[in-house]
Amino acid sequence: MFLIFLFALTTFLFRNAFNVYFFNDDFFFLKISRITNIGQFFHFFSPDKNYFYRPLSTEVFYSLIHFLKENAFLSHLLVFTVFFIGIYYFHKIVTFLFKDKFLTALTTIFYALNFTHVFQLYYFGTFQEIAAFTLLNASFFYFLTKKNFFSIIFFILALLSKESAVFYLPFLIIFSLIKNRSLDKKLIPYFIASFFSILIYKNGLSSASSLENYSLQSNLKLTINNFVWYSFWSLGVPNFTSLYFISIFKAPIIDFWKMLKNFPEIKNYYLLLISYYLILFITVTFYFLKNKNKINQIKNLAFISLLGFVIFLGPILFIEHRWMVRLTIPLVFVVLIQSFLITYLMRGDRIFKIFGLILIVLYLGLQILGTSIHESSSTFLLESRFTKNAERYFEKSKKEIVKHSFIYFKDSDNQKFNPWGGSEKLKVTLSDQNFIDHYFPGTSLQAAYGFEDKIIPKNAYIISSYDILLQRQ
Repeated sequence: MFLIFLFALTTFLFRNAFNVYFFNDDFFFLKISRITNIGQFFHFFSPDKNYFYRPLSTEVFYSLIHFLKENAFLSHLLVFTVFFIGIYYFHKIVTFLFKDKFLTALTTIFYALNFTHVFQLYYFGTFQEIAAFTLLNASFFYFLTKKNFFSIIFFILALLSKESAVFYLPFLIIFSLIKNRSLDKKLIPYFIASFFSILIYKNGLSSASSLENYSLQSNLKLTINNFVWYSFWSLGVPNFTSLYFISIFKAPIIDFWKMLKNFPEIKNYYLLLISYYLILFITVTFYFLKNKNKINQIKNLAFISLLGFVIFLGPILFIEHRWMVRLTIPLVFVVLIQSFLITYLMRGDRIFKIFGLILIVLYLGLQILGTSIHESSSTFLLESRFTKNAERYFEKSKKEIVKHSFIYFKDSDNQKFNPWGGSEKLKVTLSDQNFIDHYFPGTSLQAAYGFEDKIIPKNAYIISSYDILLQRQ
């Protein structure tokens, strides 16, 4: 009953995800996942790729979206369902490890309602995170309950969903060493699966690492900077905060203070966040001064959680491209520590219980406000508006458009009046040529964009970028 209520609450909090349509990389994966026979389905798993090898969470997932007639609502429902399965296994893991109903409930609530899920639930392109989270949780639960066959199967499925799943192996090794002080032979299949996965990933990783934002860098300052920002984000700092800091060791730029002045809801969020951690720090300090026998317990858990947090961040600490979506699994360890500390307070004297309740209310308030802020600050709803506008325009003019060879997105001659970047923005949102297969399947249409093609192609249907970007729903 508890989980059903939590699923309903989570769906309500992130309900705006159901309004998000396909955009950007979605069109690429919708295109390559359109199949007509079983042979094409098995080809999804071919290692011969020039992009990241994630067949289960990309090609297979998008083929299911085709099966759902590309209905965005049903497709989001599928994403939420997989996420809830992951929450279910997470709940079972915490129950198994700690045998504490209150701690389990609090940890599950804190994770399920965390605002960072805006970046995982709203955009179909980040389903890979949800898939990896769910499959690794299932694998770990069956690992704990000694059902090794199921554990390995789910691990392999996780490897087919996202390459970062390979870091589950070092996590298992450390967990086994801490718990049993030795390595078990049952880890051998995990070694074998990880080894072959790394060989398969090599092509896609080398292709992606050739992009400047994804190339690994041996830069200690970058690594420390990344670790600090991912840590801050996991504690609730808004994702856009890093844009206002030249360095973590320097004061924010003047635009930061202007932003706080212009957006009082963001200012209130920061004040709420600071209040939450000040109260947590002060009350927990007094609690452990009074209950020194509990210190070793939390120290051990904090050490394991820090290791888990770093392990699952993996190589993203060494690349310039930072995105809060990658906190999906690392966040588990941060939430667990906070839940543990608040559980201690709730088991303490009356004054500690009061502050524990205040912290729970503050945390939930932060997630509600944080979700609203990140819905507004992310581009998901905006990008979705553009592609819904495009769909309406294309449907209205489809008979005329298909008579032409090109769709030409024309910008205003006055560059100051090209909203959102005009055709340049449309090229990103519509994924260059890939949107053609979605809106005009089976045609040989091509797209041209005014910002890069100054000469209009022959036999082109001309669309003003205004008509897509400024159209209101």
